[in-house]
Amino acid sequence: MRLSINGELTQLNGLPDGSKPHLDQVLADLGYAGRKVAVAVNEIFVPRTGWGDHVVEEGDRLDVVAPIQGG
Repeated sequence: MRLSINGELTQLNGLPDGSKPHLDQVLADLGYAGRKVAVAVNEIFVPRTGWGDHVVEEGDRLDVVAPIQGG
């Protein structure tokens, strides 16, 4: 499955049963599991509570941002 992650084309392995992954699975595969991030899929914010329900499609654009501290 090809996705755009923060503007970079990324190839992810599909699920063994051929089904489409949910956003929480994709984020875990990308190393974001347990991290505080905000995610937009195709420029639409997906709340953390919806990550397990949101199906990721071939060609989706994910923007993953982490809060930064500063003053």
